[in-house]
Amino acid sequence: MEIELVDNQSRKLCDAIEPVIAQSAESRIAVAYVSIRGLKMLEPAFHQCLERGGYLEFLVGLDPSATDPQALWTLYQLSRDKSRVALYCLAELDPPAVYHPKLYLFKERDTATILLGSSNLTEGGLKNNIEVNVLIRAGIDEEIVSDSYAVYNSLKFHPGRIQPDEEFLGLYEEMCSVRRKYEQSLPANTRIHQLRSRFYEKVASLHRPVPTERDLWGWQKLVYTRLPEGQFRTSDIYRFEEEFKKYYPGNKHIRAKIRQVLQQLRNLGLIQHTAKGTWVKRDSHHC
Repeated sequence: MEIELVDNQSRKLCDAIEPVIAQSAESRIAVAYVSIRGLKMLEPAFHQCLERGGYLEFLVGLDPSATDPQALWTLYQLSRDKSRVALYCLAELDPPAVYHPKLYLFKERDTATILLGSSNLTEGGLKNNIEVNVLIRAGIDEEIVSDSYAVYNSLKFHPGRIQPDEEFLGLYEEMCSVRRKYEQSLPANTRIHQLRSRFYEKVASLHRPVPTERDLWGWQKLVYTRLPEGQFRTSDIYRFEEEFKKYYPGNKHIRAKIRQVLQQLRNLGLIQHTAKGTWVKRDSHHC
């Protein structure tokens, strides 16, 4: 495993990740904010990835003061033009907790590169701001990779995550425009309240991402593929303990990890917890 700090001072983040994206078989990016200038900085690398048959996925938060509608339109159009590109938005304008992740995952054949820290997919985050990010390069089967994908999945399958369409993006763009125009009188502005109502009506009609086998990696995939059909007990999975040790010999708490992963699979909707220590595997059309 290799670990590097990237702070945009001694090395720009865009310079660190551009070649990684270009060579990746799969790039997954979960950020709070995205700007068109940030996208343009990495656009050549994104296209190189796609030309090599790679996959791109973007999880973006919405904030009329920070997430650029033009950037969303650009990603949306790319997802329409390329079947190997996906865009999902967190459609909560006033979430109970601030949506603020910055997690970038890049996978090649035998290795993965993980970037986590403070940088959004913006020009400031990639180049201009003083940031603190950790860049981790690890073997594809190392536990840090498995755990990173588990965190990513918790972001992707958040209940508020939707797959946008043109009407949705148009509403978001109009809200951003109205917000800028009436920023000082925002609480009393009737137009913004009407737009918010239409926005949430639209959100209710949009598709949510559904877990597939491609979303599972490391521990999640390892445990899921060992689950029996129908009802089972946690103790039924403990019988794979020795097998799991071969995959992750450094983990000294295999049973605790099994319990943790079962909870993660429950949160993804792939299994259901019916009683203490008892689970049911959901319909296999999910995965």
